[in-house]
Amino acid sequence: MNLAEYTFIVFGEEYHYNPLGVVRSLGEAGIHPDVIAYGGREHVVSSSRYVNETHHVKTVEDGYDILMRYYRNPERRAFVIACDDLVNDCLDAHYDDLCEYFWFNNAGEQGRLEHFQNKEVLSELAVKCGAKVPRSWHVNRGEVPDDIEYPVLTKPLTSYEGWKSDYYVCNTETELRSAYLKIKGEQLLLQSYIQKKNEYSVDGIVYNHGNDVFISVETEYTYLLPDYYSMSMVHRTFQNKEIQNFLNKMFRAIGFEGIFSIDMLIDENDEKWFLEINFRNSAWSYASTKLGMNLPVLWAEGMITGKIPEDARKEVPDNYIALTEKMDFNLRVRKYHQISFLQWLKEVKNADCLYVWDRHDLVPVFWTWMSPLGRMINKIKGTGA
Repeated sequence: MNLAEYTFIVFGEEYHYNPLGVVRSLGEAGIHPDVIAYGGREHVVSSSRYVNETHHVKTVEDGYDILMRYYRNPERRAFVIACDDLVNDCLDAHYDDLCEYFWFNNAGEQGRLEHFQNKEVLSELAVKCGAKVPRSWHVNRGEVPDDIEYPVLTKPLTSYEGWKSDYYVCNTETELRSAYLKIKGEQLLLQSYIQKKNEYSVDGIVYNHGNDVFISVETEYTYLLPDYYSMSMVHRTFQNKEIQNFLNKMFRAIGFEGIFSIDMLIDENDEKWFLEINFRNSAWSYASTKLGMNLPVLWAEGMITGKIPEDARKEVPDNYIALTEKMDFNLRVRKYHQISFLQWLKEVKNADCLYVWDRHDLVPVFWTWMSPLGRMINKIKGTGA
C-alpha cells in the first residue's frame, strides 16, 4: 500500500510538539502532510522539512472551514489527525459533514465523542468495564456536597479554553471554596484525590469501529512534580492483559476509531486508577514511531484495509527514556530548581527519544528555543513569519 497517494492533514496548535511529532512520523514514512495550524506567532510545526503546505488560521473553526473548502474529495478520503481536544471536539461536532470525505477520530455518529469526553460519563463506563475509578461528585461551581471526603481534586467535566488550569487539590472546604473563585468551568467533578506513587499511560490506535485495539507502549514517569506532570518518561513493552481487556471493552462500547492514549494513577499499593481516555493523538506518540511503531501510519493502514501488519508490535529496549526537553528545562531547571543545567544536559544527551530536537529537522528546534532566530531562518527560506 502506498500511503503517499493519500492526503494527510495534521490539525493542531502551531507551537506544540504534539503535531510536530505527527508531522515527523508521517515524514519519516515518506508522507508529506499538509498542516492546519492555529495559535501563536512561532512556526514550530509548519517549519518542519516534512510539511507540504500550511494553512495558518486564528481559530479551530477557521481550520474546519479550510478542510471543507480545500480538501473535500469524493473520490478519495483524506486523513485528518487531531492533535488536541479542541480540534477533536470540532471534528466530532461536524461528523455528518466530514465523514464522507475524511478519516478522523470518531465514534460513528455526530456528538458521540463529546458525550464520552464528559468525565462523569467516561468514569461510569470505565467502572462497568472493570477499572478502578476514584469516587466522584458532579457539582456546579460553588457547590459543596454534604458527603464529601477530603482531599479532593477539582476536575473539568469537558474541555474548554483554559480547562487545564482548573485542576486543584483541596484538603479542606476552605481550600475548595478558594479554588471555586479561580475555576472557569460551570460544572465539574470533585474526585477523591489518590496519593500517587507514579502515573501510567498507554498509547495506541483503534480501528474497525472499536473492535481492534493495538497498544504500542506503556509509560511511567521518571520523576514527579508537585503540580504538573513529568516531562521525562520510561517506555516499556506493553504486556498488561487486564488493561488490554479493559480497553477492548471500552472502545467496543464507544465504537471509537482513531489514535488514543489513556491516563491512570499508580497509588502507593501499586494499584492502577483510571483517569481518562484522550480520544486523539498523544503528545508522547512520537516515541512509538522511534521504536518502530508509527501510530499515524498504522492507523491509516487499519482504516483503509481493516488490518495492520502482523509484525507491527516491536519490543521496547530496557529503560527506554523519552524527554520533552524544552518543558523539562522550564520546569526542573528554571521553576523548581530540582537539577542543575549540567545535569539536565547530561539527561538530554542520554535520552533515547527527544520530542523537539532532531538533527534532520532543525528549523522547528530553533523556533522552539529561539523564536527570533527561527523567524529569521524562515524569512531566509522564503516561508515568511
